[in-house]
Amino acid sequence: MSSMPAIAQRASRTPDIDDIDKRIQMTIRPRLGPPLLAIAVAILIHGQSALAADLTPPSELANWSCTGHCGSTAPVGDITGSPLGNPKHGYVSTAGSQAFGVSPLSVSDNKVGAETNGSKFVSGVFAAGHNDRLDVVFNYASTDGNGYDDYAWARLLDVDNNNALASWVFTARSTNSGSNNIVPGDVLPSNEFDARSVITNYRDYEFTAKTIDWAPLGVSNNICWESDAKGCGFTGWLQSSVTFEKAGRYRLEVGVVNWGDTLFDSGLAFDYAGLVDSRIAPVPEPRTYMMMLAGLMMLGLGARNRLRTRRGT
Repeated sequence: MSSMPAIAQRASRTPDIDDIDKRIQMTIRPRLGPPLLAIAVAILIHGQSALAADLTPPSELANWSCTGHCGSTAPVGDITGSPLGNPKHGYVSTAGSQAFGVSPLSVSDNKVGAETNGSKFVSGVFAAGHNDRLDVVFNYASTDGNGYDDYAWARLLDVDNNNALASWVFTARSTNSGSNNIVPGDVLPSNEFDARSVITNYRDYEFTAKTIDWAPLGVSNNICWESDAKGCGFTGWLQSSVTFEKAGRYRLEVGVVNWGDTLFDSGLAFDYAGLVDSRIAPVPEPRTYMMMLAGLMMLGLGARNRLRTRRGT
């Protein structure tokens, strides 16, 4: 008789099947700690835009829209390969461009004349989420300055808002008053484009003043408007990093213009992760070489006239 209560007590401690199942689930079920829980809540509230990402424009330059003189090139002359290591990088150049009125800017403080010929390269449409980031590297090269201050820019266009300006990405302007301010070049007010906050290596950059060797400069290659002028040369590769304030569809526009005349060209090289160009560069015809020779002769005559004008001012 005394053993019956003991048996009853043992039976009361035996877990049922439901208890065993609950313990197994607690053992194998992953727990949401604070970081994972925060991400899960953010996704529920904001959707995929809660997960910011690094993105790039469409990689194939053949699908970009060019006005003027645009293209891609392997590292050549003074413009070495970008830090991204792509075999080619893109560029825009004023050399040989017959396009006018391509700039979205209104620059009024140059000493001489007005905007003349230029080029711009516009990407295809790409999607960006809120807080996604775009990184692009740029290298500005010029053979001009001292009042004839060519300039370059890059900006993001908001496709969903009729291609309105979304953000400035880069600016540069030729000068002969010193190379420290070639980037950003005071092309825009600082409240519209703050180079120190957008260009990640801005504080470390030094303009290389020299007679520049870069083939996309065409007839201006290896020429400077004046020997040893401070504004002739290149900036080196500078990285711009822009964060998207809202999700949407965008384009990247890169451009450069001559100022005051069409002599002494400037260009802007650019690169981003994944950039490729499947187009084959055309081989110049003999007539093209004759035109280039004529252009060099005109450049020499123009240089002498401008040099007299500049020294007289």
